[in-house]
Amino acid sequence: MRRCYSRQAILVLAGLLLFASSASDWYAQSNGEQQPSTGPNPEVGPTVLAPKKTQPAPPETEKKPERINPNEIFTLSTTTNLVNVDVMVLDKDGNPLPNLNRTNFKIYDDGVPQTLSNFGTAEAPTTTCMLIEFSNKYWAFLVLALRYAYNFVQFIQPKDWTAVVSFDMKPQILTDFTQDRSQVRGALDMLRIPGFRETNLYDALSFTLDRMKDIKGRKNILVICTGFDTFSKLTYDQILKIVRASDTVIYPVSILEFMTVRSPRGENIDALQARNALDTIAKYSGGQAYFPRFEGELPSIFEQISGQLRLQYGLGFVPTNPAKDGKFHKLKIDLVDEQGNPLRLVNPKGKVVKYRVVAREGYYAPKS
Repeated sequence: MRRCYSRQAILVLAGLLLFASSASDWYAQSNGEQQPSTGPNPEVGPTVLAPKKTQPAPPETEKKPERINPNEIFTLSTTTNLVNVDVMVLDKDGNPLPNLNRTNFKIYDDGVPQTLSNFGTAEAPTTTCMLIEFSNKYWAFLVLALRYAYNFVQFIQPKDWTAVVSFDMKPQILTDFTQDRSQVRGALDMLRIPGFRETNLYDALSFTLDRMKDIKGRKNILVICTGFDTFSKLTYDQILKIVRASDTVIYPVSILEFMTVRSPRGENIDALQARNALDTIAKYSGGQAYFPRFEGELPSIFEQISGQLRLQYGLGFVPTNPAKDGKFHKLKIDLVDEQGNPLRLVNPKGKVVKYRVVAREGYYAPKS
């Protein structure tokens, strides 16, 4: 059946569609909506013009160099070859001697007297890395190493910084430098099951010295070990050279001596070599090696080490020899009185005190 619409109906329908479209536009505008464009937009924005040809810039006129009066030039010179040396003055028992002043120290660089530019005696916190031998070679050594380490924790002061590194075949950082003694104990608690039988002491020392080279202030390494080295990549001569070039003091504490005196065979050549190695390493760094035979000696040893670290004399000088030859320069430090004679110290009872000066043997000059 064919439908027929009247003209009036068609007009009504068109009106309804126009109203719906206008209502939709009004709703979109009232809600901030934009209707898609259905044709060219009359607002095309500014007209885009082709850029004009740029004219070459006029050549700059050469300026005459300004005349400078040499008398009006201010120069700033810096000295980078300052040598710092930490010095300990100990009595015959190893206790530090206080109350020395700048005029009491005379320092020689390869036999040539030097002028002190820096001097300090202030007691300051220390930075100590505990380097502990922890190998699977002999369980008695493990027990001693842990006992010695836990004993040292008692002498850590609140402002001291302490790190813990163990080594067998290679070093392992158990905790970085911290002022929290409980964190140091927690690091020692991790040492329960050793991995390897090797004791690569020289490599572990080199690793620790390298990590501490940029640390400022008084710093030292407390090495709790036998003194044996299995097969380090570095030789004994090489580690001595590294120790010499460092400004970190090394304090070896032997765990071998305790066992050696209780061995039915007594002291053998290996034990003698290990003892000599620790003695030399400590001497080259300006420290001291300890060989306790009884655990009862540990408190006095650690108290002495702590006292030495806190009561040091800081000396600084600029070498009179400015050559940057990279060679080793030997240092010598004497104690003198106001007249330049060897210093004579007496205790409150008037008895002469025997003393010794402990410092690193020298330094390597920078190489240009």
